[in-house]
Amino acid sequence: MIINSEKVKQLRENKGWSQEQLSALSGLNLRTIQRVEKRGSASPETIKALASVFEINVESLKGEMKKSPQRALASVLHTLKEFDNFKSRADRYEFWWFFLFFIIVLALAEAIHMILATIVAIILLVPFLAVSTRRLRDAGQSIWWQWMYLVPFGVLVVLYLMTMPSLKRSEMSPKSQSS
Repeated sequence: MIINSEKVKQLRENKGWSQEQLSALSGLNLRTIQRVEKRGSASPETIKALASVFEINVESLKGEMKKSPQRALASVLHTLKEFDNFKSRADRYEFWWFFLFFIIVLALAEAIHMILATIVAIILLVPFLAVSTRRLRDAGQSIWWQWMYLVPFGVLVVLYLMTMPSLKRSEMSPKSQSS
């Protein structure tokens, strides 16, 4: 679920607590607190624990889904920053700008040297898989479609799925809304 990370951080700082103290008081893992404040995603149980500790309503912690940046460079930088985020959603704009960036950087690296191209491909693989996972989730498709990258011409199937429109929150299954 989406949580207002700025509000959590502000409430914690108003109380004068460190992340470690909030972790101890709420019974949540420190890494969970860090993820909530960085990404704004949390399970319903985490939101309830935080609302209880701050003595506020659960609804006041829930946040709106953030729109991805609407500039190409900002979108690519956002994807690189969220290289390890496989849980949220990515719209078509974010995916396709990162895909274009991936292809151009890989082509330039290959023009320079094959070993450099291999290194660049390895470095960009995790962010590419993360944004692909988020995009498939946003389109309401199974993330397991990515296995098609390993099949000859399977990449065409996956790229077709990436062109699907985003699902509205109301169209998503309850399980995919909680992730």
